[in-house]
Amino acid sequence: MSLPSRGDWSELVSTFLFKRQHRYIMVPLVVLVVVLAGVVSYFVWRPAARLPSVTSSVRIATPPPPVCDGSGRTVLRPLPTDPVRDTDWKAESPPDDVTYDLNGVTSTAYPAKQSVFEVGAEDAALRTCIIGGTVLGQADDQRTWQYYHDEWNAGCVKVIARAWAHVRGLRCDNVEDGVVIKESSVHANNMSIYISGTYLSRIRDDCMENDFTVGGVLYDNLWEECHNGISERPWRDEHSWSSPSDELLILDRMLIGLYKTPNDDDGEPAMGHNALFKWSKSGNRVVIKCSIFKVEAVSVNGEDSMAMPPGTVVDDSGCPDNPSTIVWLGAGKYPGGTAGMRVVRDPDVWTDAVRAWKTAHGY
Repeated sequence: MSLPSRGDWSELVSTFLFKRQHRYIMVPLVVLVVVLAGVVSYFVWRPAARLPSVTSSVRIATPPPPVCDGSGRTVLRPLPTDPVRDTDWKAESPPDDVTYDLNGVTSTAYPAKQSVFEVGAEDAALRTCIIGGTVLGQADDQRTWQYYHDEWNAGCVKVIARAWAHVRGLRCDNVEDGVVIKESSVHANNMSIYISGTYLSRIRDDCMENDFTVGGVLYDNLWEECHNGISERPWRDEHSWSSPSDELLILDRMLIGLYKTPNDDDGEPAMGHNALFKWSKSGNRVVIKCSIFKVEAVSVNGEDSMAMPPGTVVDDSGCPDNPSTIVWLGAGKYPGGTAGMRVVRDPDVWTDAVRAWKTAHGY
Protein backbone atom coordinates (compact mmCIF):
# COMPACT_ATOMS: atom_id res chain seq x y z
CA MET A 1 0.00 0.00 0.00
CA SER A 2 1.36 3.50 -0.92
CA LEU A 3 0.53 6.78 0.77
CA PRO A 4 -1.25 9.61 -1.15
CA SER A 5 1.11 11.89 -3.05
CA ARG A 6 1.31 15.62 -2.46
CA GLY A 7 -0.81 16.18 -5.56
CA ASP A 8 -3.45 13.79 -4.32
CA TRP A 9 -3.65 15.65 -1.00
CA SER A 10 -4.10 18.99 -2.84
CA GLU A 11 -6.91 17.63 -4.96
CA LEU A 12 -8.69 16.24 -1.93
CA VAL A 13 -8.41 19.52 -0.05
CA SER A 14 -9.63 21.50 -3.09
CA THR A 15 -12.59 19.24 -3.44
CA PHE A 16 -13.42 19.74 0.22
CA LEU A 17 -13.08 23.55 0.12
CA PHE A 18 -14.64 24.43 -3.20
CA LYS A 19 -17.10 21.71 -4.05
CA ARG A 20 -19.45 22.46 -1.24
CA GLN A 21 -22.25 20.54 -2.83
CA HIS A 22 -20.31 17.32 -2.14
CA ARG A 23 -19.12 18.22 1.34
CA TYR A 24 -21.16 15.56 3.08
CA ILE A 25 -19.43 12.90 1.03
CA MET A 26 -15.88 14.30 0.98
CA VAL A 27 -15.43 15.05 4.69
CA PRO A 28 -15.72 11.40 5.75
CA LEU A 29 -13.38 10.41 2.90
CA VAL A 30 -10.67 12.81 4.04
CA VAL A 31 -10.94 11.59 7.61
CA LEU A 32 -10.67 7.97 6.46
CA VAL A 33 -7.54 8.66 4.37
CA VAL A 34 -5.81 10.46 7.25
CA VAL A 35 -6.51 7.59 9.64
CA LEU A 36 -5.26 5.00 7.17
CA ALA A 37 -2.08 7.00 6.53
CA GLY A 38 -1.33 7.13 10.24
CA VAL A 39 -1.83 3.40 10.69
CA VAL A 40 0.39 2.53 7.71
CA SER A 41 3.10 4.94 8.91
CA TYR A 42 3.18 3.31 12.35
CA PHE A 43 3.55 -0.27 11.14
CA VAL A 44 5.91 0.48 8.25
CA TRP A 45 8.31 2.99 9.82
CA ARG A 46 8.27 2.37 13.56
CA PRO A 47 11.79 1.56 14.87
CA ALA A 48 12.70 -2.10 15.48
CA ALA A 49 13.58 -1.20 19.07
CA ARG A 50 9.88 -0.88 19.81
CA LEU A 51 9.25 -4.52 19.01
CA PRO A 52 9.02 -6.72 22.12
CA SER A 53 12.03 -8.86 22.98
CA VAL A 54 11.66 -12.49 22.00
CA THR A 55 13.21 -13.66 25.27
CA SER A 56 11.66 -11.09 27.60
CA SER A 57 8.75 -13.39 28.51
CA VAL A 58 10.62 -16.73 28.45
CA ARG A 59 9.86 -18.93 31.45
CA ILE A 60 11.65 -22.27 31.72
CA ALA A 61 11.02 -24.33 34.84
CA THR A 62 13.91 -26.09 36.55
CA PRO A 63 13.03 -29.76 37.15
CA PRO A 64 13.15 -30.95 40.78
CA PRO A 65 16.17 -32.99 41.87
CA PRO A 66 16.10 -36.78 41.67
CA VAL A 67 15.54 -38.51 45.00
CA CYS A 68 18.69 -40.07 46.45
CA ASP A 69 17.14 -41.74 49.51
CA GLY A 70 13.84 -43.22 50.55
CA SER A 71 11.80 -46.16 49.34
CA GLY A 72 13.34 -48.31 46.66
CA ARG A 73 16.89 -47.01 47.06
CA THR A 74 19.98 -48.55 48.62
CA VAL A 75 22.31 -46.19 50.48
CA LEU A 76 25.89 -47.41 50.83
CA ARG A 77 28.87 -46.01 52.69
CA PRO A 78 31.71 -47.65 50.73
CA LEU A 79 34.64 -45.96 52.48
CA PRO A 80 35.63 -45.12 56.06
CA THR A 81 35.90 -41.48 57.01
CA ASP A 82 39.36 -41.98 58.51
CA PRO A 83 42.20 -41.89 57.56
CA VAL A 84 42.64 -39.59 54.57
CA ARG A 85 42.92 -41.72 51.44
CA ASP A 86 45.80 -41.54 48.96
CA THR A 87 44.38 -44.01 46.43
CA ASP A 88 41.41 -43.77 44.11
CA TRP A 89 38.05 -45.53 44.64
CA LYS A 90 35.88 -47.21 42.01
CA ALA A 91 32.48 -48.84 41.84
CA GLU A 92 32.84 -50.28 38.36
CA SER A 93 29.53 -52.17 38.18
CA PRO A 94 27.14 -50.57 40.66
CA PRO A 95 23.62 -51.88 41.24
CA ASP A 96 20.62 -49.92 40.06
CA ASP A 97 19.09 -47.33 42.39
CA VAL A 98 22.14 -46.97 44.62
CA THR A 99 23.32 -43.91 46.54
CA TYR A 100 26.99 -43.73 47.50
CA ASP A 101 27.36 -41.65 50.64
CA LEU A 102 30.89 -40.21 50.73
CA ASN A 103 30.27 -37.62 53.44
CA GLY A 104 33.33 -37.36 55.65
CA VAL A 105 35.59 -39.13 53.13
CA THR A 106 38.72 -37.18 52.09
CA SER A 107 41.20 -38.17 49.41
CA THR A 108 44.49 -36.72 48.19
CA ALA A 109 44.81 -39.22 45.31
CA TYR A 110 45.61 -36.70 42.60
CA PRO A 111 47.77 -36.42 40.41
CA ALA A 112 46.44 -39.64 38.92
CA LYS A 113 45.68 -41.23 35.56
CA GLN A 114 42.11 -42.02 36.63
CA SER A 115 39.45 -40.03 38.44
CA VAL A 116 39.65 -40.07 42.23
CA PHE A 117 36.03 -41.24 42.67
CA GLU A 118 34.56 -43.21 39.76
CA VAL A 119 31.22 -44.98 39.33
CA GLY A 120 29.90 -47.08 36.44
CA ALA A 121 33.01 -47.53 34.30
CA GLU A 122 32.23 -51.18 33.46
CA ASP A 123 28.43 -51.34 33.67
CA ALA A 124 26.38 -48.17 33.94
CA ALA A 125 23.53 -48.51 36.43
CA LEU A 126 20.14 -46.89 36.52
CA ARG A 127 19.63 -43.83 38.73
CA THR A 128 22.98 -43.32 40.48
CA CYS A 129 23.64 -40.84 43.29
CA ILE A 130 26.93 -39.67 44.79
CA ILE A 131 26.62 -37.55 47.93
CA GLY A 132 29.53 -35.72 49.56
CA GLY A 133 33.20 -36.53 49.33
CA THR A 134 36.26 -34.28 49.40
CA VAL A 135 39.23 -34.38 47.06
CA LEU A 136 42.27 -32.27 47.95
CA GLY A 137 44.49 -32.62 44.91
CA GLN A 138 48.22 -32.10 44.95
CA ALA A 139 48.77 -30.38 41.59
CA ASP A 140 51.79 -28.09 41.40
CA ASP A 141 50.76 -24.45 40.82
CA GLN A 142 53.90 -23.91 38.72
CA ARG A 143 53.09 -26.64 36.21
CA THR A 144 51.27 -25.74 33.00
CA TRP A 145 47.82 -26.62 31.75
CA GLN A 146 49.47 -28.67 29.01
CA TYR A 147 51.37 -30.77 31.55
CA TYR A 148 48.30 -31.81 33.54
CA HIS A 149 46.08 -32.19 30.48
CA ASP A 150 48.59 -34.45 28.71
CA GLU A 151 50.02 -36.39 31.65
CA TRP A 152 47.36 -36.43 34.39
CA ASN A 153 44.04 -36.04 32.60
CA ALA A 154 41.62 -37.20 35.30
CA GLY A 155 38.70 -35.83 37.27
CA CYS A 156 37.67 -35.39 40.84
CA VAL A 157 34.63 -37.60 40.20
CA LYS A 158 33.47 -39.50 37.11
CA VAL A 159 29.94 -40.83 36.77
CA ILE A 160 28.61 -43.09 34.02
CA ALA A 161 24.94 -43.95 34.44
CA ARG A 162 21.59 -44.56 32.77
CA ALA A 163 18.29 -42.74 33.30
CA TRP A 164 19.89 -40.15 35.57
CA ALA A 165 22.82 -39.34 37.84
CA HIS A 166 22.82 -36.94 40.78
CA VAL A 167 26.05 -35.54 42.27
CA ARG A 168 25.47 -33.51 45.44
CA GLY A 169 27.65 -31.79 48.02
CA LEU A 170 31.02 -32.70 46.48
CA ARG A 171 34.15 -30.69 47.36
CA CYS A 172 37.09 -30.67 44.92
CA ASP A 173 40.30 -28.66 44.94
CA ASN A 174 43.46 -28.60 42.82
CA VAL A 175 42.74 -31.31 40.26
CA GLU A 176 42.67 -31.40 36.46
CA ASP A 177 38.91 -31.81 35.84
CA GLY A 178 36.10 -31.39 38.32
CA VAL A 179 32.98 -33.45 37.49
CA VAL A 180 33.19 -35.80 34.50
CA ILE A 181 29.87 -37.05 33.10
CA LYS A 182 29.47 -39.82 30.52
CA GLU A 183 26.67 -41.90 29.08
CA SER A 184 26.84 -45.68 28.72
CA SER A 185 27.84 -45.20 25.07
CA VAL A 186 28.49 -42.33 22.70
CA HIS A 187 25.32 -40.37 21.92
CA ALA A 188 23.15 -42.88 23.79
CA ASN A 189 20.71 -40.16 24.94
CA ASN A 190 19.73 -42.39 27.85
CA MET A 191 20.46 -40.23 30.88
CA SER A 192 20.26 -36.77 32.40
CA ILE A 193 22.32 -35.12 35.11
CA TYR A 194 21.58 -33.12 38.24
CA ILE A 195 24.53 -31.52 40.04
CA SER A 196 23.87 -29.47 43.15
CA GLY A 197 25.67 -27.98 46.15
CA THR A 198 29.17 -28.74 44.85
CA TYR A 199 32.21 -26.54 45.52
CA LEU A 200 35.10 -26.66 43.05
CA SER A 201 38.32 -24.64 43.21
CA ARG A 202 41.68 -24.57 41.40
CA ILE A 203 40.42 -26.79 38.59
CA ARG A 204 43.19 -26.95 36.02
CA ASP A 205 40.90 -27.69 33.06
CA ASP A 206 37.10 -28.19 32.95
CA CYS A 207 34.97 -27.69 36.01
CA MET A 208 32.53 -29.98 34.21
CA GLU A 209 33.65 -32.21 31.38
CA ASN A 210 30.43 -33.10 29.60
CA ASP A 211 31.81 -34.15 26.23
CA PHE A 212 29.02 -36.73 25.80
CA THR A 213 26.69 -33.67 25.86
CA VAL A 214 24.33 -35.00 28.53
CA GLY A 215 21.43 -32.67 29.32
CA GLY A 216 20.19 -31.80 32.79
CA VAL A 217 20.47 -29.29 35.61
CA LEU A 218 23.36 -27.55 37.37
CA TYR A 219 21.79 -26.03 40.46
CA ASP A 220 23.26 -23.92 43.28
CA ASN A 221 26.93 -24.77 42.76
CA LEU A 222 30.03 -22.71 43.47
CA TRP A 223 32.67 -23.40 40.85
CA GLU A 224 34.99 -20.73 42.12
CA GLU A 225 38.13 -21.30 40.04
CA CYS A 226 38.01 -23.02 36.66
CA HIS A 227 40.48 -22.88 33.81
CA ASN A 228 37.43 -23.65 31.67
CA GLY A 229 33.85 -23.67 32.87
CA ILE A 230 31.82 -26.32 31.03
CA SER A 231 32.98 -28.45 28.11
CA GLU A 232 30.60 -29.99 25.57
CA ARG A 233 33.07 -30.84 22.84
CA PRO A 234 33.32 -34.49 21.75
CA TRP A 235 36.81 -35.89 21.73
CA ARG A 236 38.81 -36.06 18.53
CA ASP A 237 38.61 -39.85 18.20
CA GLU A 238 34.80 -39.75 18.48
CA HIS A 239 32.33 -38.38 16.01
CA SER A 240 30.10 -35.35 16.41
CA TRP A 241 26.33 -35.51 16.60
CA SER A 242 23.24 -33.36 17.05
CA SER A 243 21.81 -33.30 20.56
CA PRO A 244 18.03 -33.78 20.79
CA SER A 245 16.19 -30.52 20.11
CA ASP A 246 14.33 -30.71 23.44
CA GLU A 247 17.43 -31.46 25.52
CA LEU A 248 18.55 -28.56 27.72
CA LEU A 249 21.44 -27.83 30.04
CA ILE A 250 19.96 -25.55 32.71
CA LEU A 251 22.28 -23.43 34.87
CA ASP A 252 20.21 -22.24 37.82
CA ARG A 253 21.80 -20.12 40.57
CA MET A 254 25.28 -21.04 39.41
CA LEU A 255 28.51 -19.27 40.34
CA ILE A 256 31.31 -19.97 37.84
CA GLY A 257 34.61 -18.10 38.01
CA LEU A 258 37.59 -18.43 35.70
CA TYR A 259 41.12 -18.18 37.03
CA LYS A 260 44.51 -17.94 35.46
CA THR A 261 46.96 -20.83 35.46
CA PRO A 262 50.30 -21.31 33.66
CA ASN A 263 49.95 -22.11 29.95
CA ASP A 264 52.69 -23.04 27.52
CA ASP A 265 53.11 -20.19 25.04
CA ASP A 266 55.77 -21.21 22.52
CA GLY A 267 57.84 -22.80 25.23
CA GLU A 268 57.36 -20.01 27.77
CA PRO A 269 54.82 -20.11 30.63
CA ALA A 270 52.09 -17.48 30.36
CA MET A 271 49.24 -17.00 32.81
CA GLY A 272 45.75 -17.32 31.38
CA HIS A 273 42.41 -19.13 31.36
CA ASN A 274 40.06 -20.38 28.68
CA ALA A 275 36.33 -19.54 28.65
CA LEU A 276 33.06 -20.15 30.45
CA PHE A 277 31.85 -22.55 27.75
CA LYS A 278 33.98 -24.79 25.53
CA TRP A 279 31.35 -25.63 22.96
CA SER A 280 30.71 -27.40 19.68
CA LYS A 281 27.91 -28.08 17.20
CA SER A 282 27.10 -31.15 19.30
CA GLY A 283 26.43 -29.07 22.42
CA ASN A 284 23.11 -28.72 24.19
CA ARG A 285 20.91 -25.65 24.22
CA VAL A 286 21.78 -23.69 27.36
CA VAL A 287 19.37 -21.96 29.75
CA ILE A 288 20.85 -19.54 32.31
CA LYS A 289 18.85 -18.55 35.37
CA CYS A 290 19.90 -16.22 38.20
CA SER A 291 23.62 -17.00 37.84
CA ILE A 292 26.87 -15.03 38.15
CA PHE A 293 30.04 -15.55 36.14
CA LYS A 294 33.51 -14.07 36.66
CA VAL A 295 35.95 -13.65 33.76
CA GLU A 296 39.38 -12.16 34.40
CA ALA A 297 40.81 -11.72 30.90
CA VAL A 298 40.54 -12.61 27.23
CA SER A 299 40.64 -16.38 26.72
CA VAL A 300 43.93 -18.05 25.77
CA ASN A 301 41.95 -19.29 22.75
CA GLY A 302 40.95 -15.79 21.69
CA GLU A 303 37.89 -13.58 21.81
CA ASP A 304 35.83 -15.84 19.53
CA SER A 305 35.72 -18.51 22.24
CA MET A 306 34.12 -16.21 24.82
CA ALA A 307 30.52 -16.00 23.57
CA MET A 308 27.64 -17.84 25.18
CA PRO A 309 26.68 -21.02 23.28
CA PRO A 310 24.39 -20.48 20.27
CA GLY A 311 20.73 -20.31 21.22
CA THR A 312 21.38 -19.59 24.91
CA VAL A 313 18.27 -18.36 26.73
CA VAL A 314 18.39 -16.23 29.89
CA ASP A 315 15.41 -16.58 32.23
CA ASP A 316 15.68 -14.29 35.25
CA SER A 317 11.98 -14.31 36.09
CA GLY A 318 12.84 -15.78 39.49
CA CYS A 319 15.37 -13.05 40.38
CA PRO A 320 14.32 -9.73 38.81
CA ASP A 321 16.39 -7.75 41.34
CA ASN A 322 19.52 -9.89 40.92
CA PRO A 323 19.70 -10.86 37.26
CA SER A 324 22.30 -13.11 35.69
CA THR A 325 25.58 -11.23 35.41
CA ILE A 326 29.05 -11.46 33.92
CA VAL A 327 31.67 -9.82 36.12
CA TRP A 328 34.26 -8.73 33.56
CA LEU A 329 37.69 -7.83 34.97
CA GLY A 330 39.55 -7.52 31.67
CA ALA A 331 40.28 -4.46 29.56
CA GLY A 332 37.66 -2.75 27.44
CA LYS A 333 34.26 -4.17 26.59
CA TYR A 334 33.45 -7.85 27.20
CA PRO A 335 34.44 -9.36 23.85
CA GLY A 336 31.87 -12.15 23.48
CA GLY A 337 28.12 -12.41 23.04
CA THR A 338 26.32 -12.37 26.39
CA ALA A 339 22.83 -13.68 25.44
CA GLY A 340 21.43 -10.53 27.02
CA MET A 341 23.08 -10.84 30.44
CA ARG A 342 24.25 -7.66 32.09
CA VAL A 343 28.00 -7.07 32.34
CA VAL A 344 29.58 -5.27 35.31
CA ARG A 345 33.14 -4.45 36.27
CA ASP A 346 32.70 -4.43 40.04
CA PRO A 347 34.55 -7.44 41.57
CA ASP A 348 32.45 -7.10 44.72
CA VAL A 349 29.47 -8.50 42.82
CA TRP A 350 31.41 -11.76 42.55
CA THR A 351 33.06 -11.79 45.97
CA ASP A 352 29.78 -10.98 47.74
CA ALA A 353 27.99 -13.81 45.92
CA VAL A 354 30.80 -16.26 46.77
CA ARG A 355 30.76 -15.21 50.42
CA ALA A 356 27.00 -15.66 50.64
CA TRP A 357 27.17 -19.13 49.04
CA LYS A 358 29.91 -20.29 51.40
CA THR A 359 27.99 -19.04 54.42
CA ALA A 360 24.81 -20.77 53.29
CA HIS A 361 26.67 -24.07 52.75
CA GLY A 362 28.84 -24.08 55.86
CA TYR A 363 32.23 -23.20 54.32
